[in-house]
Amino acid sequence: MVRNASPGVIGINRRNPHYFEYKGRDILLLTSAEHYAAVFNKAFDYKAYLDALHRNGLNYTRIYPGTKLLPNDINRKNDTMNAGANFIAPWARSGEPGYVGGGNKFDLNRWDEGFFGRLRDFTARAYELDIIVELCFFNDQYDTTFPHCPLHAGANIQGVGGTECTAFTTLANAVLVAEQKKLIEKLMRETNGFDNVIYEFIDEPTLYGTKSADAYNWISALIDHAIAVEAGLPKKHMLAQQMMFGVDFSDDDRVSLLVAQYVSEGGRQVGSWAALANSYKFNKPIETNETVSVLSEPNYYERDVVDSSRIEMWEFMLGGGAGFNQLNAGFTVLNPSGADPINDEVFRGIRNLRRFLESMDYVKMTRDSRTVREMSVGGRISGIYEAGKQYVIYIHHCFTNFSRWRETHYLPNYGAYEPVLTVNLEPGSYDMTFINPADLTEIAARRIDSGGGDMKIECPRYKLDLPIKIVATHGCQTGS
Repeated sequence: MVRNASPGVIGINRRNPHYFEYKGRDILLLTSAEHYAAVFNKAFDYKAYLDALHRNGLNYTRIYPGTKLLPNDINRKNDTMNAGANFIAPWARSGEPGYVGGGNKFDLNRWDEGFFGRLRDFTARAYELDIIVELCFFNDQYDTTFPHCPLHAGANIQGVGGTECTAFTTLANAVLVAEQKKLIEKLMRETNGFDNVIYEFIDEPTLYGTKSADAYNWISALIDHAIAVEAGLPKKHMLAQQMMFGVDFSDDDRVSLLVAQYVSEGGRQVGSWAALANSYKFNKPIETNETVSVLSEPNYYERDVVDSSRIEMWEFMLGGGAGFNQLNAGFTVLNPSGADPINDEVFRGIRNLRRFLESMDYVKMTRDSRTVREMSVGGRISGIYEAGKQYVIYIHHCFTNFSRWRETHYLPNYGAYEPVLTVNLEPGSYDMTFINPADLTEIAARRIDSGGGDMKIECPRYKLDLPIKIVATHGCQTGS
């Protein structure tokens, strides 16, 4: 049996294991968020940030505990990860100078209670606003980031950690692994009382050269340790891990949440669509927790960011996903609420998706790969259904750009589309509604009758993407 959270804690839905349950009710996790440095950068006003998420109908965020910083200029518009003098870590500073990021080195024998006070306050504030916090313990390291990690041999007075970045996510350095386990235990003890927490072990564990088998064995040891820690604590929480080629815990009952990143495969990461296609059968929630960043600089969205980001989320969630966490560089030290006209549109799109899904009894629905038999024009199709009662079909016309740094995002392919679908519905009468996903307005509606065989459906004209809602005219109660 898959390990689940305690009752009331965010966990696997007991009616449908592909979705979440929180405080005894069904919940979708949808957000476009800053989910790196909200706690470890003291200059960041996380209260304004969390208030903005709540105000815009977003209920999910992801944070790092300060084991990875980005000192390079990866995003010129948002330097939140490059905290500089405002960096606060789980470990206290020593009296010895020489930390590469400025100031004194860290003392691994002493915790910084200022950090943990900030972490608890952040999580408590999120709880008050019904925002779920995914705490990602570690990150893969690379040559320019690892010297800034407090667990680098040159960053702490104990000299723990070594200097080889690819060894950080292996069992090779027993002393380092012991410190990593100590940190996990401390973080779990400090946050165990909160119902709104998910624990993720590591982001992108093999992205920069660690061998898959080494990373897998290291993560497995951390999972065992985390389970042992919680065995002695009042509450149990979901354990999550990102899927990478060669590092896949889909069929491991210890891990209750599967994590994908980006829309396609790149950098050894399993993209969101592949995760649904290959791991849905393991009956666990699947989430996407990282995409190309909205409002980043440089901007990797090569066409309309609002349309592109909407399609990523709609395709995944209407294909059976449980949660979607989009990177958003608009939340900065100077603008913690992410106020921006583009964000206004992005957030509105997320609210529309939530309204659309919650207009159905989505927890009774599962991934649908059988209803649509053919489409007369090229495009991508996803869907969920409850046979004979309710169906959602989502069509879009985008492609990934294989000439760029990786296949991380969609490029909209605008046109005047009027496809004919061949569908197979259970016998009965249905109300079919074609919807504009940008504002949820109805494009067209009709009553159809199915005899149980293949039938043709002509779609109204649209320029990029089209959700179709099909609901039986009797016996289907909507609303979650």
